[in-house]
Amino acid sequence: MILKGKTIKKGKVEGEAIVSQMPFSFLGDLDVTTGKVVGSGHDLEGESIANKIFVFLTGKGSTAAPDWAYKAKRLGNAPKGMICQEVEPTLAMVAITHDIPMVHKLDQNPLEVIKTGDYIKMDATEGIVEVIKKGES
Repeated sequence: MILKGKTIKKGKVEGEAIVSQMPFSFLGDLDVTTGKVVGSGHDLEGESIANKIFVFLTGKGSTAAPDWAYKAKRLGNAPKGMICQEVEPTLAMVAITHDIPMVHKLDQNPLEVIKTGDYIKMDATEGIVEVIKKGES
């Protein structure tokens, strides 16, 4: 399945998807030392987003989030790439300043068509996301 969207940060990346139906902030929702989601009540609580393609609703802003994202990236605990329904400014800043390929506003709702464990090939430069469903090759 091929999805098309708008580029936030150019780049090519591929890997396993991890999907959240909730907004996310690098400040408060992520333990930067482990890459695990820690936000109380978050649907990914206890799961790692490190080195995965993180698919989620949107960001929830905090101007300190880019600093926390930098720490996560430096420790190897940031996502490889990000896909969201609609980005907000703080999250766009994270993607751009920390070189994390990102797309949003896809032609299909990514939260409905991408599932955790699917394999993603993302060419954020062209705004193209290829989804290989878990169990298919």
